[in-house]
Amino acid sequence: MKKIIILTAIGKDRPGIVAGVSKVLYETGCNIEDSSMTRLGNDFAMILMVQLSTKTSPEALDKKLQPLRKKLGLSITLRVLSAAELKEETTVNVIPHMLSVYGSDKPGIVFQIAKFLAANKINITDVQTKIAHPKLNPVYIMMLEVDVPKAVNLAKITRELADLAQELSIDVNLKPIESYQL
Repeated sequence: MKKIIILTAIGKDRPGIVAGVSKVLYETGCNIEDSSMTRLGNDFAMILMVQLSTKTSPEALDKKLQPLRKKLGLSITLRVLSAAELKEETTVNVIPHMLSVYGSDKPGIVFQIAKFLAANKINITDVQTKIAHPKLNPVYIMMLEVDVPKAVNLAKITRELADLAQELSIDVNLKPIESYQL
């Protein structure tokens, strides 16, 4: 059975973080299967799903990452995934959608949208937020990828999202994502 870990690395943004982490993974025979990497303010954050080589233990990989922690000032953690976590989930009963949110920045937007989605059994698979033009006319932007169950009444969800948008003084738009076939 393959060994999969989740590796997180966070530190002050600078050139060389991705190169440094991926070099250690390459040199230890590991493979990056999935990832999300981004700059958050002045920091850089990575979340990687990594398949360990048959010769590499999580402990050995952690030890190999130690010099990188010191050199780049990174906080790096490893979490081994259990067999249950590796069990592939089916997504045949969902339709991927993109939910965009625009408006004046204020506390509670993420919570209110996330609460609405959870209450309607809509799973969030990715979230990106930014404040555009922070010094001029700040606009809060949130983009969410969500899995909408096929059983959900989209017309009802759209109406309720419009009501929530009005309540929060934001613009909300929900559109299906074209899927790709490999």
